[in-house]
Amino acid sequence: MIRVNKNKKNRRIGFTLLEMVLVIAIMMMMSFYLYSTFRTVNFSHLKVAVVNDMHDYASLTLKAIQNHLCNATSIGDGADIKLSDQADYVLINDANALPGFTQYHTGNGSAKWGLSLKISTDRTSKTVHVVLELTDRAYPASGIAYTDEVTIYCPSCTPDNMAELTDADHCSFSNEPITT
Repeated sequence: MIRVNKNKKNRRIGFTLLEMVLVIAIMMMMSFYLYSTFRTVNFSHLKVAVVNDMHDYASLTLKAIQNHLCNATSIGDGADIKLSDQADYVLINDANALPGFTQYHTGNGSAKWGLSLKISTDRTSKTVHVVLELTDRAYPASGIAYTDEVTIYCPSCTPDNMAELTDADHCSFSNEPITT
């Protein structure tokens, strides 16, 4: 005969359905908060990456312009340095100033950044001041997104061989030796 002790309570093993539902609900709420945090961090990282690429694009373009103008013997009003037809990159002698560097594109296939080029000369100091402004075409209402500028000293130019340019969007230059 088996003896049953009625004073001992039955011990339950495992979790009840209510406990399981509570744990799952808490885990779902925590995962929502974690997901939103990771998403915010990811988007802020992407914005920083785009701004860094914009900075690199502007700096490299200005460095290419500087490399061509620093040895110029004459600077005039022409089209050796100009913007492309869509104003998405700078042309130097009808070639892309940065041939291997492509910028981001918007959903409609156009370049993400629109460029604005302003070139000014100072004949007395034999310098050329170049300002490059980038606008974000994906968010046109944001206005100018980045501006970079450089002042280039042209030791081989004479004041007579420099045209008076004020905020021009193009210029020409020559590296031909000056004959006297």
